Amino acid sequence: IAFRSTYAKSIYWCKSFAFITGVFGGSECLVEKYRGKHDIWNPVMSGCITGAAIQAKSGPQAAAVGCGGFAAFSLVIDTFMGHY
Repeated sequence: IAFRSTYAKSIYWCKSFAFITGVFGGSECLVEKYRGKHDIWNPVMSGCITGAAIQAKSGPQAAAVGCGGFAAFSLVIDTFMGHY
């Protein structure tokens, strides 16, 4: 019983991580291609798109909060890591 529960939860987290990674990576490539720049604002915009996509089923207000939260997180992480 414990193995099945752990397996089911692992599959759930794998799908969630794959969704977040796919949306963020894909949107970052599209944003960078569209803007023609490689700067700190590409991951911030991609974070907004990803956060909104994660919360899309919960309504527009939740999508806006997700957008802001994920964009802020992306800005902090990329600033801290010093990629730009």
